[in-house]
Amino acid sequence: MPVPQDWKAAAVAITPGFEVAGDPYQGVSGNFDGMGISCGALQWNIGKGSLQPMVKAVGQPAVLAAMPTCGAQLCQACHSTVSAGLAIVNSWQTGSKLKPVAKAELRALMGSPAMKAQQNARIDAVAATANSRATAWATTRPAGPVTKRLFCWFFDLTTQNGGLAGMTYKAVADFIALNSPDLADDFICDFLAGQTGASGHIKDANRNAALWRNTASAEKLELLVMTYLRSGSSLPQWRHVVINRKGSIAMGGGWVNGNLYDFAAHGL
Repeated sequence: MPVPQDWKAAAVAITPGFEVAGDPYQGVSGNFDGMGISCGALQWNIGKGSLQPMVKAVGQPAVLAAMPTCGAQLCQACHSTVSAGLAIVNSWQTGSKLKPVAKAELRALMGSPAMKAQQNARIDAVAATANSRATAWATTRPAGPVTKRLFCWFFDLTTQNGGLAGMTYKAVADFIALNSPDLADDFICDFLAGQTGASGHIKDANRNAALWRNTASAEKLELLVMTYLRSGSSLPQWRHVVINRKGSIAMGGGWVNGNLYDFAAHGL
């Protein structure tokens, strides 16, 4: 079935909301992750080559209209090699922080009607993929059809991590059975509570351990276990970050990137 509009709206609010504040379509950030600049609702970027096709599609006149100072350089960056493009957009930054003019102009471009149309087309494609994956997953479990919570979890997975990396419902059911009765969430919360270090992500993990303990049931528990098992395919140093993010979707809220989120307003 087509993705309900309110499901898509919730996913667009949640997934980009972990990265940027305000209008997700206008979200821009600097080179904090080696990608040069990351722009828009799903943080399309120069490093992975995902922003370049969008800039080319709207055309140079539209870019220059929104970005009178930096637009010509952005067009050059998007028609160059990735390494050359990164060098151009990195020159707009102090460290990993965009300078005010570049940030304002990028926000104006990403919020323009032409670029919003490009974003929506790509969001629709991600939503369709996420819905297809969620539907396929739902056919393997006894819990019933796809829900908004399940769709939003798969939307974030598709955007940030790709796919399930071989995880199956049987693995989830076996994990819950192995840690019964009512111990699967404790196992995961113990893992989060055991993370040590001074980073904000670790502090988030410790907070989530306290917040989520003994509050997972039914689909929340299934999705929290899915989160834990899928995080095992991530690099070890990022595993708790994956759990913070997808666990918050599973549980309807949590600590991510130093902020406490509550997704009750989105029906989670």
